[in-house]
Amino acid sequence: MFLFSFRNFIAPTVIKFFYYIGLVALIFGGLGIIIYAVTEMSSIGAAQAGQMIGGAVIGVPVMILLLRFSTEMWLVLFEMNDKLGDIRDRR
Repeated sequence: MFLFSFRNFIAPTVIKFFYYIGLVALIFGGLGIIIYAVTEMSSIGAAQAGQMIGGAVIGVPVMILLLRFSTEMWLVLFEMNDKLGDIRDRR
């Protein structure tokens, strides 16, 4: 009956799941960029490889913070809905 009652939302669980999927994707993407830059340094040049590595080292943590921020904003919206429901039920 959990799926048909609509008393509890499954969206926060889904949001957390997608956060972890995004986190893994960002980490593997950053590692992939670094590995590509190191292995292809002779063909793309040291300067461009350094830019790619620097971009990955700076960009991945920034993207993780943005992912965390957006995930928390969605979770706050659902928490607000729960609190408003509690206030309504107290009346």
